[in-house]
Amino acid sequence: MDALGLVFSNVRDKNVSELTEDRIMASLPFGGRYTLLDFALSNLANAGISKIGCIVRNNYQSLTEHIGTGKDWDLSRKNGGIIVLPPFTGVPEKSRYSNRLEALKRITSFLDKCSEEYVIMADTDIVYNISYDDVLEQHKKYDADITVVYRKEKYNGSWKKPRILFDINKDNKITNLTSTYTGKNTENVSLNTMIMKLDFLKKLINDAKLNEYTSFSKQVFGKNLDVMDVRGYEYKDYYAYIDSVETYMSYNFDLLDEKKRENLFRAENRPIFTSVKDSPPTKYGKDAKVKNSIVADGCVIEGEVKNSILFRGVKVGKNSIVQNSVVMQETTIGDNASLNYVTTDKGVLVKDGRVLSGHKTYPFFIEKDSII
Repeated sequence: MDALGLVFSNVRDKNVSELTEDRIMASLPFGGRYTLLDFALSNLANAGISKIGCIVRNNYQSLTEHIGTGKDWDLSRKNGGIIVLPPFTGVPEKSRYSNRLEALKRITSFLDKCSEEYVIMADTDIVYNISYDDVLEQHKKYDADITVVYRKEKYNGSWKKPRILFDINKDNKITNLTSTYTGKNTENVSLNTMIMKLDFLKKLINDAKLNEYTSFSKQVFGKNLDVMDVRGYEYKDYYAYIDSVETYMSYNFDLLDEKKRENLFRAENRPIFTSVKDSPPTKYGKDAKVKNSIVADGCVIEGEVKNSILFRGVKVGKNSIVQNSVVMQETTIGDNASLNYVTTDKGVLVKDGRVLSGHKTYPFFIEKDSII
């Protein structure tokens, strides 16, 4: 595909501020051995896109370490590959963007050097496995200015932050945009992924500068739906939209469902790649019990693990019970401890005999490197 990929790595960090204090949204661990960035990069790489710009704002050291040379996504290239686009402008107090449009304004010099025909823009707070070839095919069919990926979804009260919703006619043309729940039985929810010609994006950015627009979705094309041809592409498979610690935990738990896990990771010809760590296999003690859980490599399990996600290098001590929890890398849980509906960040130490319990609707969160 003759397209450039643009990944917004931390546009919505504030939605999960507890988890992004020391990292960006794109670096947030997910599913035992992945990060949220892996899904955005894999979707683009699977479409044959060999130049991807990762737009970052701050706290992106872990992202650059995770990407490395880009070889794990077959993006280690002399020309192109994965390019980290920092936000620096030369003016310290203005070196951080606050939204998507400001981020795009900061990278115009990069875009001017690109010669690809199309550009695909994607966020990292949404986890899914999509064929961009299919999106481009529909985009060409309608000769649209912009094609936006959306999902039909019934509102069930679980949304923690406002989402962009569309009115779409029978020809997939977007006729209205809002961020307020409309009361309809089924909403057309934007997945914050769009495709357009690169030259058209450059024109939109220049127009936004001239008109001093501050919002890409609401002002750049939301107010111009009558003069632009904006179409929706309906995505029908599994996806996760992470907008809180609660939804982060619940979507991790989704992967314990075989059908959802297969839908996300086993799409034909669309594997999900990640950085390979070459950790040793997990070691299970003679009294270890593990049920309905995902346990990454490098762990040591001597207690009981149920309905949980354990990342690399986690240790669970003797007679300890970990259930309904998400335990990030290098966390150590001592002997005779109990965790229920707990999310631990990396490097946490839970000492012997500690009992920690949250609730499905209000999980208990432990900050990175904490000692409990």
